[in-house]
Amino acid sequence: MYTKILLIIIIIILSAFFYLHTNNPGEVTYVVSSTHVYVLPATMLLFAGFFAGVVVAVLNSLLADGRRAWRDLQSRKEKKLLAQADDNYKKGTELLVKGETAGARELIEKALKAKPSETGMIISLAETYMRENRPADAVKVLESGFVGNSSSIGILSSLARCAADSGDIMRAMKALEEVVRLDPRNLYALRKLRDYRIKEALWVDAADLQKKIVDSEKDESSRKKEKRLLTGLLFESASRYCSDGKLSESLLKLKEVLRNDDAFMPAHLLLGDVLARQGNPANAIKVWEKARVKFPKAEAIILRLEDIYISESAPERILEKYKKEIHANPADYNLRLLLSRLYLRLEMVDNAIEELEALSNEGVEGYYHHVLLGEAYLRRKQSGKAAHLFQKALGMDREFSPAFACSGCAASSQSWEPRCPSCGEWNTLAMKGVPAPAKFMSAQRKLF
Repeated sequence: MYTKILLIIIIIILSAFFYLHTNNPGEVTYVVSSTHVYVLPATMLLFAGFFAGVVVAVLNSLLADGRRAWRDLQSRKEKKLLAQADDNYKKGTELLVKGETAGARELIEKALKAKPSETGMIISLAETYMRENRPADAVKVLESGFVGNSSSIGILSSLARCAADSGDIMRAMKALEEVVRLDPRNLYALRKLRDYRIKEALWVDAADLQKKIVDSEKDESSRKKEKRLLTGLLFESASRYCSDGKLSESLLKLKEVLRNDDAFMPAHLLLGDVLARQGNPANAIKVWEKARVKFPKAEAIILRLEDIYISESAPERILEKYKKEIHANPADYNLRLLLSRLYLRLEMVDNAIEELEALSNEGVEGYYHHVLLGEAYLRRKQSGKAAHLFQKALGMDREFSPAFACSGCAASSQSWEPRCPSCGEWNTLAMKGVPAPAKFMSAQRKLF
């Protein structure tokens, strides 16, 4: 069909030429030089120009077809190479899963030559080095790959992990910071950075990162957990400011802690400490008195009140407070032990013996009870009784401070701390006093 159409077009062109040639017999003289003079029919000149245009068009079409054929050839070749690269990558990952890292690396490197910017291949190649415990080589692969993929969060995340495994924490943190720059809500990078800051005790930076984590977390239960951690990190920031003497900054952080979680008891304690250091013991007492009402089982609060009342030369006020609380709750044996301890601090030895022997008569005994009663007997020159009781409670420090235990991991601590030194959880330490008599008997009088 195409040939017939072309033939018809040629016949039409020739017919037009002969028609014009017949009706236009005139000639045109062309002088090229003094020796080259040509006389041609005008229609011949027209036809020659047309023919030249056709030749140029045909040549251009042939050239375009040649270029198209070359591109098609290159495209097919490239597709074949890419298909081979995908096949090598697939086989390489299969070997990697089987643990054949050398073979996996050889195939993945071949694939990567065909696709040098393929993120997955770069990460997989680095993984082969990690499997062989060569994190430094993995870091080189990832850094080289990042040059051509400067916005790849996957490469940056893998780079952070490999750098950390090689011991280069600074490089790991830089990679994570770049991830956060590219994706401010990237929870993986935010959490890793936060953990690094916690290890370095950079509490303010850790708290700032934790705020972003809380804002980015979508799961409600996870968000609650992250908010609890934020409370602890803000508290540690306030504590650091306090220890550095930056009391105003500490107060601001403590207000933030209490806005986040008013039931975080250590913040109330530290708030009183800061106020006391600022020269406001009256305000500190008010804070701790309110906290004692809010947290009636927190022995750490009444111990703070005890210290500040004694330092303010008002021991009668703390004695009165102990007696009122014990009268309201006589079964609070820990409180009665602390009152006995206070009696000893104030050299009211007879009162201490009376209270401790009353506890013994009620069937309440234990490690701390033995220590206090032993000290009371020793001060009354009853060394035999004292030695017997000290032998029962061997190992207790001579300050006679109560021991504390974590409600989370059950680890012991010789003093109250806002954070468990064992498991790292905040607000979990409670006084290890004595069990209720019934529990004590069922436990066969085990010491704490």
